[in-house]
Amino acid sequence: MADVMHEGHNTTGDYDIEYRSKDDDAWYSARVILDNDEKSLVVKLEGFSEASDLKFRADEFENQAAVEEFVKRFRSVSEQLQDRDCYQLVKGKKVCAALSFGLDDLRYYDAVVDDVRHQGHVLRDGEDECRCTFILCWLHGPRSGKLTIVNIANICTIQVAAPADLSIVSFAKFAKQNVQIACSKSCIVSTSTVGGPSKHKEVICLSSSVKSSAKSRSQDDDAVESFCGNRAKDEERVSLGADVDEDKGGYDTAESGRLHYILIDNLENDLSASSIRRFIHENTSVSPQAYLFPSRLSVPSASGAIASTSKKSLDQIYEFLINPNHLIVSARGRPWVIGKMVLSGAFQATLGSLPDESQDEFKKERLIKELQVVPSGTEAYKTAMQLRDLYIDFVNHEKLLYKRLAFEESRILKSSSSVETRNGEGC
Repeated sequence: MADVMHEGHNTTGDYDIEYRSKDDDAWYSARVILDNDEKSLVVKLEGFSEASDLKFRADEFENQAAVEEFVKRFRSVSEQLQDRDCYQLVKGKKVCAALSFGLDDLRYYDAVVDDVRHQGHVLRDGEDECRCTFILCWLHGPRSGKLTIVNIANICTIQVAAPADLSIVSFAKFAKQNVQIACSKSCIVSTSTVGGPSKHKEVICLSSSVKSSAKSRSQDDDAVESFCGNRAKDEERVSLGADVDEDKGGYDTAESGRLHYILIDNLENDLSASSIRRFIHENTSVSPQAYLFPSRLSVPSASGAIASTSKKSLDQIYEFLINPNHLIVSARGRPWVIGKMVLSGAFQATLGSLPDESQDEFKKERLIKELQVVPSGTEAYKTAMQLRDLYIDFVNHEKLLYKRLAFEESRILKSSSSVETRNGEGC
């Protein structure tokens, strides 16, 4: 870290944002200082000396995805939940809570309320004191996936809105510009001369250090393909999902660039992919890709998929989706039906042709909440379970009908083939 800082921009002297550290995965109250000359961002953590300041340079990011991932490590500071507001803590609610690592060592991680043990409140010095206890399931950190019993003093409410910090926005802009410049410098432009003048042009941007997955796009007859991912041979076209092996499980595939999918049925037909992505991020802190499949006009629901190159991240999402303590339902009450997790492979041709809105920022598309977590033990949960079981029964019945259809088609075709054979012999 530089000993002398150039004149920069400090949006505020208050620690009004949170930063999720890469070292221990915990959230820390922080403030940032942008150095316009050095194109760097300094993150100052509350309660720590300058020696603990974190400095990031705009030219240290390998790709656009890395910049976006960095920005997602910031959010508005979580607010301490007051005793009188304990009723807000219901099963399935996502919170930020303190985890003790010893005397005077509290670190904050995101968790989901797994259960609530209500106790009568008491008045102490004229103030309402909550004596309830809450069972939390940690979403990340050293106790990820494990349960812990805490009281309300350890719980904060997460502010969904992203921090409106101009320093972070400006720094991200610098970083993305650097990525574009680095990519353009390493571009290899090849011109096809087969059969006369060039009709096709390919641009392949190569980066040996980038380990993100390849994304390809073709535009009509003028095919321009950009690939900033694993190094490929000159003038070689790299397609997403090529040579994909069967998923054996048990390891993180973030570095391999392979996509894993969770298939979801019984979605609302007017639900957008960006709404799915934002909902998953709000509840798991993971930002996946989201896809929607076209549905027949006669079908009242749609299907979709949630995808990620990191199996670890997708496992975290999957655990949230199949948690027996809650169901995911639409604002109209339609419950999600979760399928099995699979590797893209055979589905790539279909998925790749569908619109992926994962590049959208988390914008408020509608004022009405489209998706919600319904905790078990409620009437809404019971209704959702009945609707989910009804849908599953319908799908199973539909599968039997398709099998019957295939059998009847085979029988008719076989009969027709036999008639043609006999007629041929007669001639």
